[in-house]
Amino acid sequence: MATVFYDKAAVELTYGSITQKLLATDCSLSFSNSMQPLYSIGTKGALGQFPAAARQGDLSFNFLTTITGTGGGGGVGGVNAAGNIVNYLASGIKNSTNSHASGVQIKFAGVSGSGFLNSYGFNVGSNTISTSSAGFTFFGSGAQEAPVSGFLNEFAGNTAQTGILATGVAHGRYTNLDTFRTTIDANSDQGTVFSADYSISFNHVPVYKVGQEFPTTTFYTTAQESLGITEDVFNSGLAFDQAGQNLTMQVKGLNTAAQVMEVGLSGATQVSTAMSAGMDDIVRTQKNLTSVY
Repeated sequence: MATVFYDKAAVELTYGSITQKLLATDCSLSFSNSMQPLYSIGTKGALGQFPAAARQGDLSFNFLTTITGTGGGGGVGGVNAAGNIVNYLASGIKNSTNSHASGVQIKFAGVSGSGFLNSYGFNVGSNTISTSSAGFTFFGSGAQEAPVSGFLNEFAGNTAQTGILATGVAHGRYTNLDTFRTTIDANSDQGTVFSADYSISFNHVPVYKVGQEFPTTTFYTTAQESLGITEDVFNSGLAFDQAGQNLTMQVKGLNTAAQVMEVGLSGATQVSTAMSAGMDDIVRTQKNLTSVY
């Protein structure tokens, strides 16, 4: 059993020349080695266990939505835009015309590996701190390098400067979600937005060749993102056949003078609405929009 203190185990991501340490609140790492038994007719018991697939690792963590990190662009931003490196990666992958995927070097508490982003999401609510989540898959490399290297320990080499990063945490106080309000009628009356939940998932396909355990390369195939908006009006007129909309969400921190983190949805279509009501409570409804790439 290993004991790792949070202040010595920041999650560090490196993509190209960009390196950023995130204020992760937790981190989960798993490593699997798929094996299957081999049986033969006329022989009692298994002849042994043999690999049925390549070794693979998975890493997931939750972190405070930082918008002042190095190189974290949004839907329209570049490497110098506000945001964090995970948001920058998600934006670059979904808008990429190149199917070849590049791994991201990840370090945590003495363990490291080259991972591919498979999920990312964050939430924004009224007067609350925004939190994000990310998931990566490690496939290893064609140079016979295992997906995950190192061992869990108190590794102080990637300690985060928490005081600096905490000043740029996204918050619902100044974030404006009015662009997602539902129009109630032909007049200017619109609903009130309480919160938003964003998520995106990616599909990566590793390519293996005979005589090699780990993939020669990895391709990005498809992506789907969803945005759930909670407001106080129920609009049942779902426009399933309406052409998709290009939307941009802007997330701010407590420093109103700082840049905003932007997330763009291309071809977003409303797919569902729902409503919940209770005693002495505001009727809250939710509409869900999706985009596919």
